[in-house]
Order: sequence, then C-alpha cells, then structure tokens
Amino acid sequence: MKFTKKNLLISFVLVVAVILFQWIKYQTVQWTALSNSLFLVALPLLIIGLFGLVVSKGTFDFFHYSMKKIVKLRKRKTDSDEIEDNHSQDALSKSVGKSYQSILTIGIILLALSILSLWDYFLIIIK
Repeated sequence: MKFTKKNLLISFVLVVAVILFQWIKYQTVQWTALSNSLFLVALPLLIIGLFGLVVSKGTFDFFHYSMKKIVKLRKRKTDSDEIEDNHSQDALSKSVGKSYQSILTIGIILLALSILSLWDYFLIIIK
C-alpha cells in the first residue's frame, strides 16, 4: 500500500462525487447516507484490490501449475506427433504485478472515511 498524492487525490475526488450525488439527489448530506455511499464505492475497489493481493502472494500458483500440466498432458495425448511447449514456466503471482496496490489503497481510504462518518453519526446521537 502506497499512500501517494495520486491515490489521495483520487480518493478525494470520489468523496466529493459521493457528496455531490447526495446533495443533488436528496438535497441534503446525512452521515448515515454518506457512510453507506462511501462503503458502496469502496467495496468493489477493496474486492479487486484484495483479489490482486491474494493472487500476487502466490495463493493460486500451484493450481495454475497443475492446470498447465493437465493441459499439456491432454495435448500430448491428442497431438502425439507434434509437441510444442509454448507455455512459460512463470508463476501466476509474477504476472499480476503491483497494479492492485493503488486500487487497494483507494478502497482502504474510502472505507476508513466511511467508518469515520458512521462514528461521527453515533457521536452526534449519543450527545
């Protein structure tokens, strides 16, 4: 996770877009609606980012290797005279890269803002 200026700027733009959407649709900005909207924006970003994190850590490398072996064996059975090995032996985790990090960072920032707005709502109710 990298909290760069670009990630903070994208998060800020998304928060402003959510606030403007609420203002246009409901003519008011409420803490619970803001928390719900920020969570709904953060959820797909977190899902994509966490999936990228899991894949990049090597969780599916053995499954990917096994499927390559099965395809290779089936190909060998059907094409006995022509065997080509075009498959690279790179792991699936190496092909993902680090592009998921910015998506995950933006999702975490939006989730934190969603939790903070919900926390502020509960503080207002208690008083």
